[in-house]
Amino acid sequence: MQWLKHITVDLIATLVVAIVVFFDEATLLEYVLYIYTGLMVIARLISLFSKDFQAITKRKVSEAPVWMYHFLYFLNVAFLFYGTFYLTGTAWLFIWGVAYHVHLQTKQNK
Repeated sequence: MQWLKHITVDLIATLVVAIVVFFDEATLLEYVLYIYTGLMVIARLISLFSKDFQAITKRKVSEAPVWMYHFLYFLNVAFLFYGTFYLTGTAWLFIWGVAYHVHLQTKQNK
């Protein structure tokens, strides 16, 4: 269970997504979600096109199982589409897809 500290930010992001979708009074968290999603899209775009950025992120070895990240990204996408946050849900689908693509690339390069 040591790997839980490696996915803390992802767990918090999923919790924020759930709060925004299921509680109407979370207006401030909605803005936090939009900003964080935008930053994640930018980070994934950089990791998609920059081999240097991939090398930097590859150095940070995570002990968390890869399926856990996929599960959290799935929850984010499912919650957002359920809550009719279609644009944000599509952004998280993009984040998930790029993360999977980069993971496959680094796995093949080993």
